[in-house]
Amino acid sequence: MTTSRELQQGQDRTMEVRGKEALQQEGMRPGLMFRPDVDIVEQPEEYLVTADLPGVGEADLQIHLDKGVLTIDAQPSVRPADGWQPIHAEYRIGAYHREFAMSEAIDAKAISASMRDGVLEIHLPKAKPHQPRRITISRG
Repeated sequence: MTTSRELQQGQDRTMEVRGKEALQQEGMRPGLMFRPDVDIVEQPEEYLVTADLPGVGEADLQIHLDKGVLTIDAQPSVRPADGWQPIHAEYRIGAYHREFAMSEAIDAKAISASMRDGVLEIHLPKAKPHQPRRITISRG
């Protein structure tokens, strides 16, 4: 069993608790703006981007590709009721924003996205010249 002192000394790094990261330089929009947590996985034929967007439905989400930048913007439809005064609150509600510079290795016309239970999946197919292929060896 790991003691709290050992955790503080960094001897067990299997779990780290952290909260939503608020954007520091977003002054154009009212309210809180968060940077959603994202995983990017490279697969043989595509990159898969998975983003956590709790409280966001398909109608609340906008994904744009412009000048090589993929942008995710979302405004949760879940809002606290008027007069809502929690005794203790750990979950903050706000909009989400994230941008990614895209490589020429991505087939921009074939990008697709789906949303389920607050998790966004964006499929970024690799352009054919950038997909791995097996080279056969001929007898010489």
